Amino acid sequence: MPNSPSRWLDPSVQGTIFGLVSAVGYTATNALLRSVVDVDALWVSAVKAVPTTLLLGPWLLWKLGRREPVAPPLWPALGVLGAGLIGQVGGNVAFQWALGQVGLAITVPLTLGGMIVASAILARMFLLEPITLRAALALGVLILAIVVLSVGADQRPTGPIKTVSGAPGEYAAVVAASRPSPWQAWPVVFGVVAAVGSGLAYAVLNVAIRNAINHGATMPFTLVTVSLSGIVSLGTLSYLQIGWEGMAATTSDEWWLMFLAGVGNALSFLALTISLRLTSVVYVNALNATQAAMAAFAGVLFFQEALSPWLLLGLALTVAGLLLMRHGRSARLATPEEL
Repeated sequence: MPNSPSRWLDPSVQGTIFGLVSAVGYTATNALLRSVVDVDALWVSAVKAVPTTLLLGPWLLWKLGRREPVAPPLWPALGVLGAGLIGQVGGNVAFQWALGQVGLAITVPLTLGGMIVASAILARMFLLEPITLRAALALGVLILAIVVLSVGADQRPTGPIKTVSGAPGEYAAVVAASRPSPWQAWPVVFGVVAAVGSGLAYAVLNVAIRNAINHGATMPFTLVTVSLSGIVSLGTLSYLQIGWEGMAATTSDEWWLMFLAGVGNALSFLALTISLRLTSVVYVNALNATQAAMAAFAGVLFFQEALSPWLLLGLALTVAGLLLMRHGRSARLATPEEL
């Protein structure tokens, strides 16, 4: 009987495993970031950028030592640097701040939806990539998901709704008291805007990375450039914002949570890269779409975030929109958590 390779060596099986590992890793990363929303968002994002440089920097140096070409021409390289600053400040910081305003369950799908919609538009404008009828339908579904999630965020209670015994009128009074007043609702509105805006910033970064790769940039170069831009820019802004005293006030638990979030980013990205090489991008994107559902589950289970009908409908629309979207291999570059 001829020897047949184990089914575990089948590329599609391996791709599925790495894709799921990546999605779970990003969910764990976001949960870690959700745990430190009381820490300054600039400082959290600065520390989170460090592990990517530590993990991928030696790889870049090894390639340079072998005199392999790693960088694109000057202008695409400067584009990555500039877009890296946008992705770090307008993407990571806004995402981290939104986590503290609207929670994990709403921030992740809002950012994913905003990023995919903006990426398609920017790629059409600057990279001349076509938008098919199927892609246009997916964009419409994602825009509807953003609207639904925004409504759900605006109507969520200011804190966890507690079970109250007694007359129905007493329960209604407690629920009504937990609703935000018009003045208290403004942070929620700004949180929704920040989550969608972070998706836009990530889309700008995606287009810049795509352009640099088209001109010969390697993934170690692009990611190290983006992470170093975050360490320098966000570290400087953190100093101006909270000073050395604020940085030194970071507890050991907070240090570990922030650093582990950065490690999760880097490792999940590597798993995603391997998955993209082993199976189709459409299938990987489908696996990646599970992040929205897992984020909602984690938010409700670990952080007592409200599970409303608006959230469930918005999640369903987000997953449907991501599943409808079909890209080529080169179009899939980065997600909110990869930076």
